[in-house]
Amino acid sequence: MKKWGYGIVGAALALIAGALSTGAAAPAEPGTDADPIVTKSYVEKVKQEILNQVNSGSGTQTPAPTPAPADSAKLVVEKVPEGKTIIGYAGTEFIVRTGKVTAHTPAGEGYGLPDLTSGTNITLGKTVPANHHLLLPRDDGRGLKVVKGPADIMIRGEYVIR
Repeated sequence: MKKWGYGIVGAALALIAGALSTGAAAPAEPGTDADPIVTKSYVEKVKQEILNQVNSGSGTQTPAPTPAPADSAKLVVEKVPEGKTIIGYAGTEFIVRTGKVTAHTPAGEGYGLPDLTSGTNITLGKTVPANHHLLLPRDDGRGLKVVKGPADIMIRGEYVIR
């Protein structure tokens, strides 16, 4: 009887201790006032900071993009004289039809003109093959320099001839 008595008493005490500890440590129901995801005072503080930035205009502002012309989806054929450089902006597309043209890119590793036809990157000074579709990723001075021409270049997007 002693052997069984100690076992039963020990098991009963373990059950009681377990039940009491889980009841005391049970978290409040999620989403209630006792257990908010964020406090109301924090939300009000952040809301006020945002309103202050909007009203004062001190927040970081991004410049408005230049509106694209109404016919920006059309390709324009531009005859560029020898020695001139045509600089495109982000999203501008070029297709060289005639003349000898080289890539004009900012100095630095990784810069080039993405050639969508061949799947390569044409770097500074390299000859641009005729009838290859080029796409400019950024407004950083990339373009084409006509070395023997004039060159007929098909263009979609914004550009400047210098």
